Amino acid sequence: MTNLFPRKNRSSNPFLPDNSMFPSLFDRDTFSELFNGNLLNDSGLPRVDVEDKGDHYRIEADLPGFKKEDVVVEYDQGYLTIHGQHETTRETEEKDRNFVRKERSSGSFQRSFHVGDIDENDIKGSFEDGVLTITVPKSDDQPKTAKRISLD
Repeated sequence: MTNLFPRKNRSSNPFLPDNSMFPSLFDRDTFSELFNGNLLNDSGLPRVDVEDKGDHYRIEADLPGFKKEDVVVEYDQGYLTIHGQHETTRETEEKDRNFVRKERSSGSFQRSFHVGDIDENDIKGSFEDGVLTITVPKSDDQPKTAKRISLD
């Protein structure tokens, strides 16, 4: 399936520009990217959705491979920060096995989101099936109207 879009080898013709710095959509194995199970965004950070529900924010982070013990959520000075660190190991009997390649994943991340003045005592969080869900109630002390700022 990787050859659905044939490519010409541009390096054989010195008069054609080398576009290696600008990858083409057709230079990718689209099906592998769609179905490889990778839930990280292009920066290698977990995908996070922040939704304004009116009286609270709902934050969901996809953290495949992480356990609840691997994740820390903190609020400080208007910022909600999610930290995560994990290392995948596999204890197996390796007698009579001849690996050509053996891969495991490990890593850490930190994501911070400005949520402003909130009711920090009522923040709730849960972690289930690799999905972190945080409910952040907004503070009643927040200004309810917009204000125009005059510029000097």
